[in-house]
Amino acid sequence: MMTGRRMKWGGVGLTAALLAGVAVLSWLLVPPAGEAQEAGDLARRVEAAPDGSVRFSYEAREGVCGDGRHISLNGDDDGAHEHDDWRCQDGPIWVEIEKSGSRIMDFDMWVGRTRASRDAPRSDLGSVGAREAADYLLALARRIDGDHGDEAIGAASLAADVVIWPELLEMARDRSLDTDTREGAVFWLAHLAGDHATEGLEEIVRSDDDTEVKEAALFGLSQLPDGAGFDALMQVAREGDDPELVQASIFWLGQTGDPRAISLFEEILAPN
Repeated sequence: MMTGRRMKWGGVGLTAALLAGVAVLSWLLVPPAGEAQEAGDLARRVEAAPDGSVRFSYEAREGVCGDGRHISLNGDDDGAHEHDDWRCQDGPIWVEIEKSGSRIMDFDMWVGRTRASRDAPRSDLGSVGAREAADYLLALARRIDGDHGDEAIGAASLAADVVIWPELLEMARDRSLDTDTREGAVFWLAHLAGDHATEGLEEIVRSDDDTEVKEAALFGLSQLPDGAGFDALMQVAREGDDPELVQASIFWLGQTGDPRAISLFEEILAPN
């Protein structure tokens, strides 16, 4: 289950719960002139809305559910032991922003409760297409500073029947983007792209100059299905020359439960 906490280990800042609750932002609402087209009609509709709250919804991908605060990607009630009132309800995804002029001041996203359960927004754009929503949110993520770019990526990643992993890989490689935004792209790339992500994540580990992004890529490799990233993690653990990355790779190897990792640990711990 996704909660409002961030998961950190060894300097890795990965969003384990994207967009749960209100994040107070100071975002540019619309790309500069000439670039708004890529954000689609939704960006223009948000821009045209009067100052105040603006709400829209879009279909969630299969398995995404929530209780209005917490979000599960697996369509289960695993959070019930932590939250007595946890009831995982299917989407859609609801996004509500508070805008002032050309800036967004607040951002709220939830799954599992109808719009009637919250105060009515000043402007309600209704249901929009999942592709349109994802395009809008990814365009925002490219331009948001600080630690909010990954939140926009998370919202886009929850959209139904939308293939965005090529864009995520491009963002993960883009060294002009904020580190947190790139880490968010890596996190969701590993979850959405599966085997397609292996080569891209390995490339980041080999050649990127941002240690935090490299550590995020190691985590991403550990999350790939069917152990697709195991060999790459082993290579870093055996041959890496950066102690932080070696430590991170060993940690994530230990989380896999793969017997080959145990053999590596025995080799490392064996007396010379």
